[in-house]
Amino acid sequence: MVRYLLIFFFFNYIPLFSQGISVNYGLKAGINFNTQLNISADIESISNNINIFETRNGEHFGVFFKLNFKNYYIKPEINYTSINNTYNIPKILVQTDYIISEFKQTKIDVPVMFGYNVFSSLSIFLGPRFEFMKNANFEEFKVEDLKEDYQIGLQYGIGLKFKRFEIDLRIERGFEKNEIKFMKSSLGNKNQYITSNGKIYLLGLSFYL
Repeated sequence: MVRYLLIFFFFNYIPLFSQGISVNYGLKAGINFNTQLNISADIESISNNINIFETRNGEHFGVFFKLNFKNYYIKPEINYTSINNTYNIPKILVQTDYIISEFKQTKIDVPVMFGYNVFSSLSIFLGPRFEFMKNANFEEFKVEDLKEDYQIGLQYGIGLKFKRFEIDLRIERGFEKNEIKFMKSSLGNKNQYITSNGKIYLLGLSFYL
């Protein structure tokens, strides 16, 4: 079996590398953040929307694989991400005592970036980000309503490479709107929660092995 696999690899993949394709891989870590953005959120109970201030900060770390062809590349990653979400809601508009406005999420992110090397050290990239939620916690309690098992987003940005290190700054956008929803099961006096699909920035450092 091993012999046949080696033969398959030789006849199918070796010709690709002779055409200028190269492969890199390594480790990555970074921070996730945003400013206090004035974002719009729909209120499910009254079919209206309000402006709220959002803060989302955290960190991520993982691994990457990079397939290069001339000035283009594909760079899939697998990252473990932790995000602290805080929302400041105008109390004059909504009864905020019933809303979970601070919670923590942990998830697995799989971005697949398609990039172009503008110069030897500078690149731009764009691609989808697949999110697999692990846990969502409010204070000491796990809240299943805050846990979306699977989501798709978009990331784009720029990267600067020097020797075996690369710094990249990217923007992430969700495809769903922000909403204040009723919970399936209330937690104390909390019976509503806020979705977290707004813009977030990522600053990462990659190390090529």
